[in-house]
Amino acid sequence: MTAYLTEYEIKTSLKTLVKQYLENCKSCHQLSDEFVEIIRHTLKAKYAKYNETTRTIEVGIKKENEDSFYNDIKVISYSLKEAEQELGRNLNNFEGKELTYFSKFVNGQPHDINTEVRVIK
Repeated sequence: MTAYLTEYEIKTSLKTLVKQYLENCKSCHQLSDEFVEIIRHTLKAKYAKYNETTRTIEVGIKKENEDSFYNDIKVISYSLKEAEQELGRNLNNFEGKELTYFSKFVNGQPHDINTEVRVIK
């Protein structure tokens, strides 16, 4: 099945979806798999997890290190409010084909290969 969504619809729906994921995070004390995928793709992170002790979302971002064979991982902690703002800011930068990836989350079927979403400007 094909769905047609505008960039504005996708961005607005994603921001609403992020708020829902964050509300779930407050009550469940963990990140859903779909939310982890959104965080990783949006912030270009290697991992994302919820730290129940500090009530923050910790994101590991690859940091190039010329002195080492391995890349270092820089851990950034976001409060839930900061995470919402950071994700919203980064989601605004995506457009066109980049939004096709996120549109499957909005459509509610992130892993269904038969679902096709067309992004309209």
